[in-house]
Order: sequence, then C-alpha cells, then structure tokens
Amino acid sequence: MKKLHLLGGPFKTTLSESLRRWAILSATTFIFLFALFSLIVALIYYRLLPFLPEGTATTIIDTASRNILPILGILFVPSAIGSWWITRTLNRNRQLKRRLEVDEQVLEMLDDSIYVHTVDGNRLYASKPDARDGGAIRNKLKVKDSVYDELIRPRIMGLMKSGEVTWESTHSTEDATVPVEVRSRIIATENQDSILSVVRDITERKQNEEKLRQSAEKLQRAMNSTINSMASIAEARDPYTAGHQQRVAKLASAIAKELNLSEEQIEGIRVAGTLHDIGKISVPAEILSKPGRLRKSEFELVKDHAEIGYGLLKMIEFSWPVAQVVLQHHERMDGSGYPGGITGEQILIEARIMAVADVIESMSSHRPYRPAFSIEKALLEIIMKKGLLYDTKAVEACVSLFNDKHFTFD
Repeated sequence: MKKLHLLGGPFKTTLSESLRRWAILSATTFIFLFALFSLIVALIYYRLLPFLPEGTATTIIDTASRNILPILGILFVPSAIGSWWITRTLNRNRQLKRRLEVDEQVLEMLDDSIYVHTVDGNRLYASKPDARDGGAIRNKLKVKDSVYDELIRPRIMGLMKSGEVTWESTHSTEDATVPVEVRSRIIATENQDSILSVVRDITERKQNEEKLRQSAEKLQRAMNSTINSMASIAEARDPYTAGHQQRVAKLASAIAKELNLSEEQIEGIRVAGTLHDIGKISVPAEILSKPGRLRKSEFELVKDHAEIGYGLLKMIEFSWPVAQVVLQHHERMDGSGYPGGITGEQILIEARIMAVADVIESMSSHRPYRPAFSIEKALLEIIMKKGLLYDTKAVEACVSLFNDKHFTFD
C-alpha cells in the first residue's frame, strides 16, 4: 500500500485513491505518446515527400488534411495539459519528499512517542522506535498495540466526549514500568475519526518531584526542630508550665480539624500553639513560678508576653499568620481580652481556637498558686462563657472532642 504523509506521519491511502491517480497518469501519458508518435510520422512523411510520385503525394496530403492532421491537433491540447500536470505533480512530490525528510528529522529529535490509532484500536502510525538513545520512551515502549490497550482504551469514553484528554499513567517496558504522560486528541484521517496520541516519559519529572518532596520534608523537620527549640526556651524558665505549649497545640489542632478547617490552617495552628507563649522569655522567672496571687504590676508584665511574642515572630516568614495568632490568643469575643481589646470576627479564627485550647489546658494543669482542675470543670467554664468570651463553634467542637471522641493530652 502507498503511504500518504499527513499530520507529520505516514498513513495508508485507500485502494480507490491509488487507482484513480494511476488511471489519470496512464491516460495522460498514453495521449502524450500517441500525439508524439503521430507528429514523428508526419515529419517523416514530409521529409520523404520530394521522393514520392506526384499523384501519391497529393492523395496522402488530402487524406492527412481531412483525417490525421485534425486528430493531431485535437490530441495536442490534452497532451500539453497532461505534460504540464505530470511536471507539476513531480515537482510537488519532490517538495513533499523534502518536507517529509524534515518531518522525520523532527520526529527523531523528539523525546515523545507519537501514535495514531483508529477508534477501535488499529494502529495507523507509530514514530520510529530507534529514534534516540538514552532511554527515550520510544526505545522502551513495546511496538504492539499495548499502547492503546493499556493507556488509551481506559480513557476512550472521556476522549470521545471532550475531543482531547491529558492524563498520567504507567506503561510496561521490556525491563521496567515507566511513568508516562499521555495526551490524546480526536483527528480526522481518510474519512474516519482517529486518535492522535503523544506519549511522554516523565520518569525524570517524577524523580525531580520526589527530590523536591524529600527536600520539603527535610525543611519541615528542620523548621519543626527550630520551633520546638524556641518553645523550650520559654518553658525552661518555668518548670510548672513545661509541655504547656505542645499540649495546647495538640488540642487546638484537634479543634481545628473538628471544625473542618483546611490542612494548611491546621498546620498553622499547630505551629502557633507551639510558640504562643514564647514572649514569656521576657517575664522574670520569679513571677512565672510565684506560688501566690500576682500583684497588678506583676500581671501587667505577664500580659506583655503576647506583644513580645509577636515582636519575636513577625519577622519570620511563616506560611501562616503565626505572629498574629500569638498576638491575639488572649483576646476575647466581648473585647475584654488583651492586648488590643478587639472583638468577635476581628479576632482570627485561629486565635479564637487557641484561646479555648489555652484555657482548657491551663485549668486542667497544676500551677504554683493552685491545684489542677478537672477536665469537666474546665469544660464547664468555656460552656458557660461561650459566645461571651469564647467562640461558640470552637467551644462546641472542644466539648465534642472530650465527650464524644475521648480526647486526651497524653
């Protein structure tokens, strides 16, 4: 079968198309040759005319005038047209050949493999399997129609509906399973719909993505270690509150999850909870561990820890509003909190959650000036003041965690 190069690749032509072209070329050539033969005969005759008897020459001339010469005249026009058509066709074929040579070189430079299948899976074209070395995908993919069966057939319904689909998958090679990206499109070839597919080996991309993921995890671990070290600085000066920030972070994260906050917000709350009392490094240790009730001046020093913590953290480029949460975690819904006295929705949802978790953990832990309260009493405190001091949804989520899901700090 002859091949028609279309869309950068060879496709089989139909039998009727080949026969039609052959018939036109044959008929044109026959007419041209017949005319040429007749012209040669006429020339020979005129060369021999002086040697013919007078009567014979007259008879031949009269016959030629009436029959042969008109036929030659008639045949000359289609012969000329046929000659022009053949010349033009040969020129176009030469141009097409040069273009196809360029196309083949372009295909050989591609790392992608190109396939054309009929909708029912018959392969019409596949790029050369030995186009490039170095593990290019066309060197690895099997030449069978497993490309269609494994990659294209599962997506055929969506492809027929949308006309073009791009997805990632895996494909079996001779020695491994290769991750690939497949882009398929419906095209028209030879009066039928076909599927043009570009298959790309994304092994290197996946390896780079894995390296980036591992690097991100390494940075996350480093950041967590730094955060925990910073938290330990404040807690080292107050043995009675050791572990307080980690426990608050745990409860606050659980409340955020109960409220269906995003994973990004939950992680930000965890970080902010771990650092929410970092500002207490500026409070004298004797005040932090004082067994009795604090005087007003001493309490004012303690209250400064929210702003001091904000000042320490605001220059760090966290992915979350950590510094703002630390600043606002002692604000209250009615504006009675500190340091800004802001109310309601002015307080970040992360800070409202932190306030509830901070109260529960503080009340249920031992302090130098009082013994620990029970969890039940701590929950009663936030229930009685929900909507007034504490965010209603945060309180209800916290109560549900302890009563229904048996949350513990351990």
